[in-house]
Amino acid sequence: MDKQYKQHLYNSFYEFEEFLPVEFLEAIKNKTLFDNETLMKEFETWCMTQIENYNQALKASYEKRKDIAQKFDESAWPLFEQSFHDGEILYAKQRDEDFILFMDSGGFTVQSIIKLTFHQAHLDGNVEGYYVYDELVETEDGFALRILSSYGSPYVEGTIYFENVSAIGLFRPVVYVEPGDVKTWPQFFEALNKEDNYFVVNEYEIIPIDLASLKQTSDGIYAGEIYLGQDYEQAKEQIYCATYEDPYAHFSEPVPKHELLAAIFSGDQTLSVRAFNTVFALGEEVADIVNEALRRAEVGSNDGMYFSVMANHFHSLHYLEEELKDKWLND
Repeated sequence: MDKQYKQHLYNSFYEFEEFLPVEFLEAIKNKTLFDNETLMKEFETWCMTQIENYNQALKASYEKRKDIAQKFDESAWPLFEQSFHDGEILYAKQRDEDFILFMDSGGFTVQSIIKLTFHQAHLDGNVEGYYVYDELVETEDGFALRILSSYGSPYVEGTIYFENVSAIGLFRPVVYVEPGDVKTWPQFFEALNKEDNYFVVNEYEIIPIDLASLKQTSDGIYAGEIYLGQDYEQAKEQIYCATYEDPYAHFSEPVPKHELLAAIFSGDQTLSVRAFNTVFALGEEVADIVNEALRRAEVGSNDGMYFSVMANHFHSLHYLEEELKDKWLND
């Protein structure tokens, strides 16, 4: 091991000084751990045990959270089985006996925007900025959600005590996520799924809208009397829908086996990705096609990484032909 890297690791270990057993800590302080083969093996075993214990505790914590969440209103518990981490807290206010938490999801839920209404609730502390971490527990009177939030550092702590919680979670239309050639409001409108239900957020209230009420005038774009923005870029930010549609679902559409080889080398990125996904889904059924593709493909090509992954995968399945192993398998 490189001397400089050893020093870096020794320095890093000091961050965990209070958790390390004495025998390892002494060897770290004396910088002899990596040179003591027996002790190093014991240290590696100890580390793996700690990782396993942590993973088990994390799994138990998640299961406990899921059990608690299933006692909530049916609109809320599926959201609590996900993570609100990194969600931007847009609004957090007491309204009579309810506490309202309005968030942009931040990417750890499939919903794009979330409104949580905690009933018979009150907040101790504060919540602001970005949602970092939470802990959900049952209390004698109901539940408590302890939240760490922050605009940076330090973290702000707040606990919401409540009897029940209901929720609304909305999604972005597919055309918002993957606009393709859509660049104008009429194109955006035409691409919307007319079978879905749509909403706008106005003053932290979720308001259902009729697609027929959407109109563009010289003054801007409106949903009925609600102003959405001056132009397409502003207005699209206001539109949410009730149903999740995977914007990348087309990548999972299988390619017929007899078209696979041509699709792999088609030069059409979407078709190629579909072909690669089909190959991994079918496995040994398409081993002959895969081997032929690997014979034709160049190691240094733009898609070389995909072919390398394919080769390693089919090698693990014992279907990679011998003549291709030297070409594609790393030493």
